Amino acid sequence: MLRLAGMAGLSLVVLWAGCDAAITGTPFENRPPDTALSVRDSSLVDNLADANRLTSTVYISWTGTDPDGFVASYELRYYPSDERPAPDEGWSATTRTDSLVLLPIPRGERTADVTFEVRAIDNEGARDPDPARTVFPIQNAPPTLSLNPFDLPPDTTFTVVSFAWTARDPEGPDNLDRIEISLNDSTSFVALSADVDFITLIGDVDRNDPSQTEATARIFAGRAFQSTGLTVPGLRLDADNTFYVRVVDQTDTTSTLQRVTWYVKKPTSEVLYVNDYRKATAPTVQAYHLALLRDYLPAGMSIDTWDLSQPYATGSSGNTPRSDALPGEAEPTLRETLLLFKYIYWVTTNATNRIQGNNLPLAATVMDAFFENGGKLMVHTPITLPTNPEDNLGNPAILLLPLNDLTALPDSIGRLELGVGAAIDPIEPVPGPDVTLPPLVSQRFFINELPFDAESANIIPLYEGAYRYRTQRGSRGEWPGPSTVASISADRRVGLFALPMVNEQTGEPLLLSTDGDPEAPRRAIHLILESLGFPR
Repeated sequence: MLRLAGMAGLSLVVLWAGCDAAITGTPFENRPPDTALSVRDSSLVDNLADANRLTSTVYISWTGTDPDGFVASYELRYYPSDERPAPDEGWSATTRTDSLVLLPIPRGERTADVTFEVRAIDNEGARDPDPARTVFPIQNAPPTLSLNPFDLPPDTTFTVVSFAWTARDPEGPDNLDRIEISLNDSTSFVALSADVDFITLIGDVDRNDPSQTEATARIFAGRAFQSTGLTVPGLRLDADNTFYVRVVDQTDTTSTLQRVTWYVKKPTSEVLYVNDYRKATAPTVQAYHLALLRDYLPAGMSIDTWDLSQPYATGSSGNTPRSDALPGEAEPTLRETLLLFKYIYWVTTNATNRIQGNNLPLAATVMDAFFENGGKLMVHTPITLPTNPEDNLGNPAILLLPLNDLTALPDSIGRLELGVGAAIDPIEPVPGPDVTLPPLVSQRFFINELPFDAESANIIPLYEGAYRYRTQRGSRGEWPGPSTVASISADRRVGLFALPMVNEQTGEPLLLSTDGDPEAPRRAIHLILESLGFPR
């Protein structure tokens, strides 16, 4: 913008010379803008006692005026008051006239006096030569840490447990220095990187030492299960444990200590019995199968048990949620828990009718490592169809079990029946022992347990039932479709028995041999276990 001197004389020249005359005069030099802060004091240090210092996040506003143009932008900077930079160093440009500014506190310090400067820039690029300035006395705000509720451990776990949390700092994540954790000791901590927000602890246990009551736990970081090379001492076995965690910032200010208490079971065996029978009658069923398993295993060999039976099924809606005893996520906690064992005997009320709510489908998603480690699995589950097929698409349990497909019933057929006295005949010899299973007969009228399709090169069918069908109109006939009720995978890793063996109310056997021997079904399971390689 030009400022012209001698305006009156210039007007006469213009009138006399006409339109072709040049404009003459001397322009004024551009005058710099002026800047003002909303905080008028040049220093607040003397106005605020140490107890009343500001937090390091401060809201600041400013204005600028220009006597011969307009303010186009601003530059601001802030620095420790005893470290003033050179005049043109450290500025950041902005067009804002206010900001929530995070003022720095030197590492290891709890308080600081920080100078804030702002200068206006006019439309011709001139900067305020005397920036607005004030000194803020600030103090460090403590960081915070909260445990993630969806990743809290169940009330009881084996020696694998995971925790997750969210750590924050008012000064920003760069101000966080470390995470500190401890087991059963709130005075001594193990330090982890500040960016760790999920860990898994695995206790080192000697199964052959009954006197061991405490273990050191290895620490793995993240859901990708990365070893930290660190350990934390003091994991109590067959006892309550308390996990402590806090975050520490770069001034060594700590968050409030967070804690979780839960019970840890010590693994004592390579054999795990999973009680996934989700009815109030689960103890009766468990007693039968544990006795069957003990009769097979070497004398005196212990069996670890894992109770997944609760919450119990309610009504016929099938909407019971998964067991509260399972971890919130399969990876890595459930995967590593299963890896504690080599032989798993799993008895469940259902695994094939839907994914959500059933426990085995969740476990099936992470059992690849179990099998790669030489693991063997025996499953007792009825085969039932989904009420809504979309709830069962890609069910991992169906992919895990030695069955080719569920039985599809034509629309004209109302149900399949395996009547009292119906034959349950052996099909193929059991691989390994290479013997034929004993023929059995039903002692109950089965309508809720369906046969399955086992036609696959990867499956060896072991039993088939003499099922009959009943049409929607009430007529009956022999079922011509798939009739397999027991099978084993060709690689002898997974066995399946799809008929209940015991009356859940009375404990009486539901299957007998053709000559009435109640021990024959137990011998059949023993042969399947032998084929799988369960210890004998």
